[in-house]
Amino acid sequence: MTTPRRTLRLAPLLALAPLLLGGCATIFTGTHDTLTFDANVPGVRLTVDGQYRGELPLTLDMSRNFMGGRQFLARFEAPGHATQEFTLERAFNPVAILDVSSTIVSGGVDVLTGSLMKFSPREYHVQMVPAGQAAGAPAARRSAELHRFALNGFRDLQKDLARGGGESLSTFAAMVGGDGASARRVVEVSVRGAPALLAAATAPEFVRRFDALLAGTPDLAGCRL
Repeated sequence: MTTPRRTLRLAPLLALAPLLLGGCATIFTGTHDTLTFDANVPGVRLTVDGQYRGELPLTLDMSRNFMGGRQFLARFEAPGHATQEFTLERAFNPVAILDVSSTIVSGGVDVLTGSLMKFSPREYHVQMVPAGQAAGAPAARRSAELHRFALNGFRDLQKDLARGGGESLSTFAAMVGGDGASARRVVEVSVRGAPALLAAATAPEFVRRFDALLAGTPDLAGCRL
């Protein structure tokens, strides 16, 4: 028994049907993003669009679907600290450019699922400010600068710690300790505590361990991050 030519001609089209019916961005990048949240203080509670999501540090699987009035408004609250609130940013998903099958059918799927947009950034470090203290106050600015430096450069700091010193560690120590003697003391203590700092797999964990190291050293407790 032979297969009709008409069936043979339809086979390639049937094989392409899933691609024609599903948006490229939906197929290649999915409809969810993994977002991580951390803060400079413990006990920060996160709500998104009024729904409680948990206490930081937190990793969330977030749907990109913005239908139904979703605004992705994140609210961060902690006892004794000023509440912070901002919208989780989303950016155009470049994979959607591949969607050339049908703007009406396939592209429409990406719009409905939210795959046309993706969350960017996907990692957040929230700098909570004590209640009654202005965000621009010297103490708040210092803490923000130290966290920014350590979070962005923790791999370089770990490399310096592994070899007993270096430019990144010296710069950070000067930011933490201020004058020369205190800065040298920060280097000394951090190199001594290097095993714990090197074991930190993420930037937030590194910052927490470094801060705990300072807190546990009486003459450096006042230099905490």
